[in-house]
Amino acid sequence: MSRRKRKQKNPISRRQLLGYGLGAAAAAHLIAPLGRPFAGARAFADEEAAPVIPNGGKAKQVVYLFMNGGASHIETFDPKPGTAEGGPTRTIATATKGVHIASSLPQLAKRMGDICLVRGMSTKEGNHERARYLMHTGYAPNPTVTHPSIGSLLSHELGDLEAALPDYIAINGPGARAGFLGVNYEPFTLRVNAPRTDARAQGQGNRRRFGRGQSRAIVENLESPRGISTKRRDERLDFLAKLNDGFSKDRDDGAKKAQAAMFERARRLMDTPQNTSFDYTQESAETKARYGETQFGMGCLLARRLIDEGVSCVEVNMGGWDTHDDGFNRVTALNTDLDRGASALLDDLKASGKLDETLVVWVGDFGRTPRIAATGGRGHYPRAWSMWMAGGGIQGGRVIGKTDRTGAAVTERPVSQTDLMASIAHATGMEPEKVFYSNGRPISLVDESGKVVKELFEA
Repeated sequence: MSRRKRKQKNPISRRQLLGYGLGAAAAAHLIAPLGRPFAGARAFADEEAAPVIPNGGKAKQVVYLFMNGGASHIETFDPKPGTAEGGPTRTIATATKGVHIASSLPQLAKRMGDICLVRGMSTKEGNHERARYLMHTGYAPNPTVTHPSIGSLLSHELGDLEAALPDYIAINGPGARAGFLGVNYEPFTLRVNAPRTDARAQGQGNRRRFGRGQSRAIVENLESPRGISTKRRDERLDFLAKLNDGFSKDRDDGAKKAQAAMFERARRLMDTPQNTSFDYTQESAETKARYGETQFGMGCLLARRLIDEGVSCVEVNMGGWDTHDDGFNRVTALNTDLDRGASALLDDLKASGKLDETLVVWVGDFGRTPRIAATGGRGHYPRAWSMWMAGGGIQGGRVIGKTDRTGAAVTERPVSQTDLMASIAHATGMEPEKVFYSNGRPISLVDESGKVVKELFEA
C-alpha cells in the first residue's frame, strides 16, 4: 500500500462557484492566504460544453525521465531515412504497426504498445537554461517570479509532508526548484556514482559505466557520527532549534520555518527504515544487468525502488544529449543506455501492476536541427521534436503528431509545453486552473493556454 494519500480537494466545487457569480473573483486574495488557492476565470466556463476526457487521475506517481541537452528526434523517435537530413540513422519496426524508430532502440521498439509517442512537440525556447525551466514548469522564465517545477507541484498536490521520504527526488541532476511553493517542496537530489572517463574520446558523449562493485547511490550522513547516539543527536538538534528560536525572535522572514522544516525532514529520513530503498546494491546482478550498469540505468533502477516506496515524483536526468559534433556515434551510444534503462523500468512497473498508476514521461530540452553541421552534429531546435509517455491512464501503441519529411516542422497536431503540463495534470488528477499567489500575483498551476491532449487518454 502506498504511503501517500491525496490532499483533500477544495470543498467548493466548480459547479458551486458558478452560482456565486463573478463577485467571488474579487475575494480571491482573501482565500489564498488560507491555503485554498482560488480557481480562476476558467472555473466559470460552461462545464457542460467541455467534453469529458477519460482516464483522469489514474496516475498516483510520476517518473520524469529528462534528457539534458536535448535529444535529436531524428536519431531517436522520428527518424527520416532516405533523406539528406536523416543521415546514416537506420530504423527498426516497433510493436505498433507502421511505426519505426531508430534501430539503436530495439528494446523500446518492442514495448511501443505501452508507449504513446508524441512527434508533434513544438516549443519556443532554444537556450538550454531557459528550455529546461520551460519543460519543468510549463512557463517561460520570468524575472519577477520563480515558478514551481512539475515535481514540486506533484509533491504539493499529491504528497504528504509527514512522509519519511521526500516527495520529489531528482537523480543524476539538480531537478528544478519549488519556486513560490517554498522549501518543503524542493527536490531531494542525489547522484549515482560512476567513474569519470574521457568518454568523448570514445565517441560516447558523457556516458559513464560502472566498474564491478561500484553501482551504488550515496545518501550521505544518514547515520550519526561515530560515538554519537540517537539520543545525543536529538538533544543537539533540540539545542540548535532553541538557538535558532532566539536568533529569529525579532525576525519574520520565513527562514526559521524553512530551516526547521528541513531539519525535521532530515531527521525523519535518517530514522526511517525506508531509507534502505536508496541502496540498490541489494538488487540481483541479473536485475542490474537488465537496467544496464550505467549512470542512467542505475538511476532508473533507483527510481523503481523509490516508486515502490510511494514517492510522488522521481526525476532521472541523463546528460550528454547536446550533440553538436559527432552526433551519430554519440547518440547511438546514448540510445543504448536509454533503451536498456527505460525498458527495464517499464517492464518492472508493468510486472508489479504499478504502471497503471505510474505516469512515465520521457522529455528533454528540445530537439535538434534537421540540418547536419559540418562537425557531424545538430544544433538546438525547439520548433519540432519528440517525447513520449506511458502508464497512468495513457493509451499506448499510438503516435500523436507528425513532422514533415525532413523533421523541420510539425505538420499534424502540434503540442506545446503548456499542453504537456495540462495533460500531466489531467493524468494525475491535479487541477490545471488552480490558482496560487506569489507576492499577490495570481498564477495558475498550468498556463491557461494549455489544453489536455485528449488523444493521450481516449481509447
